[in-house]
Amino acid sequence: MSYTSVVHCLGWAVMSLAALMILPALTALLDGDTALAWTFMASAVLSGFCGGGFALATWHGVEDFGKREGFMFLVLIWLVLALFGAIPLHFSGLPGRPIDAFFEAISGLTTTGAPVFEDLDTMPPAILLWRALLQWAGGLLSIILAVSLISHLGIGGMEAYQSALPRGEGANLPTRMLQTTQDLFWIYVLLTLFGAIALWATGMSAFDGLCHAFAALSTGGFSTRDGGIASFDSPAIELALMGIMLLGAINFTLHWAVFNGRFRALRENAEILYLALTVTVLVFAVIVLILLGEAERGFVGSFRTGIFTAISALTTTGFSNIALPPGGGATMVLAPILIIGLVLVGGATGSTSGGMRLMRIAVLFKQAQRELLRLSHPHGIRLLRLGKVRVENPVVWSVWSFFFLLILVLAAIALSLAFLGLSPEAAVISAVLSVSNAGPFLQSMAPDAPSYGDMPDGAKLVLTFGMLAGRVELLALLSLMNPAYWRR
Repeated sequence: MSYTSVVHCLGWAVMSLAALMILPALTALLDGDTALAWTFMASAVLSGFCGGGFALATWHGVEDFGKREGFMFLVLIWLVLALFGAIPLHFSGLPGRPIDAFFEAISGLTTTGAPVFEDLDTMPPAILLWRALLQWAGGLLSIILAVSLISHLGIGGMEAYQSALPRGEGANLPTRMLQTTQDLFWIYVLLTLFGAIALWATGMSAFDGLCHAFAALSTGGFSTRDGGIASFDSPAIELALMGIMLLGAINFTLHWAVFNGRFRALRENAEILYLALTVTVLVFAVIVLILLGEAERGFVGSFRTGIFTAISALTTTGFSNIALPPGGGATMVLAPILIIGLVLVGGATGSTSGGMRLMRIAVLFKQAQRELLRLSHPHGIRLLRLGKVRVENPVVWSVWSFFFLLILVLAAIALSLAFLGLSPEAAVISAVLSVSNAGPFLQSMAPDAPSYGDMPDGAKLVLTFGMLAGRVELLALLSLMNPAYWRR
């Protein structure tokens, strides 16, 4: 196993994170908080020194990734970046223990957006910016890993992934990741700036607009307000956010294709059609449910709530413009169930959103359809296709394996949380939201559940595993937990 390649790539990732720390340091200086500025600068120097040391020490040993090195890198990069990202949070003077800072950092990086720290309205702008930057960086990292590494490793049915980028055949995996970063980074930046300007134009301050653009495009869900999006109470802002969230839930190689005039890629990609159909159907379903349960809001209010909630859930962002009322009849139970279904589905492969991804859901449905047709035509030969791409049987079985592993992981996390003191309802919802990387929905879906900050340390560790399981391919994470992996 070539550990040097893994360490080398980790070093560059840590140095990139160190560079981002300069922005909140400057923000703290402009805000007159020199102590916090020094905290971020010291964290940047420490992170840059460690990352540079990793990269320089392995400079002459960079080789291609095998499958085992790829699995290791997929898991380690989230843990290592979260450790360094937690340093300024821990030493910033915020209340809490080291595990709280680590939980906040990995929650941001995995774009889960499960907040431990409260009192956002009085929190220093530098801290708010750092939380937003963590999820923005995590969104970009998710795209790069999905496009360049996970699809190449071919796990969880990712062989069926359709990328509009040039394949780069013959390039090793570190080179492929670098090429993908170069292709997609500026598109990610331009879409972020577009989102920030749109939010500023619809009524947010420049700072709030930038932070929420970071959160919406990365589908992370961190806000700068205690009341979240509901505190702005603006249909125009919500409309802008819906557009940004949907941009984040689209395969980013399609954004690259559009920027480069390759519109044919949109017609040939099946997931973009599935995303449009899913949004259309499920928006109306949520509207009906909310109309039945909240008739006093009227049609316009229910439509506004329904469409925003549906898109926020499908993209796994977790923004909410109204809290679902607790208790009630069957109608109030169905709305959270539908939201759970949406966050489990998620957005497109190669996007920033979490969940199973539309590609896998489509494969499962098409396979089920093929089996039903086989009952009436047992000798017929039916090929399974996603758009124009033929999906072979081994890929279908790989998707089914992913699905069953997901169910097992969800059950294990929910049981662990219940054992640690959460109610059964809160345990199940927390498990689903952590694995789907849609953390902010917890309080609106389970009002009686403790906040993330009030949960016991054991529950935070379990949820950390859930966030990793959602952002890392399950097979990669479970392979590292297999002793046979280390004996090879």
